[in-house]
Amino acid sequence: MTEKTTRLTITQIRKLKSLSDAKKFENTSEQDIARQIALDPDLYELTDEELAQFELVRKK
Repeated sequence: MTEKTTRLTITQIRKLKSLSDAKKFENTSEQDIARQIALDPDLYELTDEELAQFELVRKK
């Protein structure tokens, strides 16, 4: 089986349309997140200690 590989330049990548919904993301409340976590057994709420281990990689 052969796979087709598509190569893109960084300029082409930057022009691609995002598949995420930025408005929905921005409008999601803490209560919405807590409800989603409670309803989905595969989701896990990180503790403050776990969150403190993350490092911001890129600022807007």
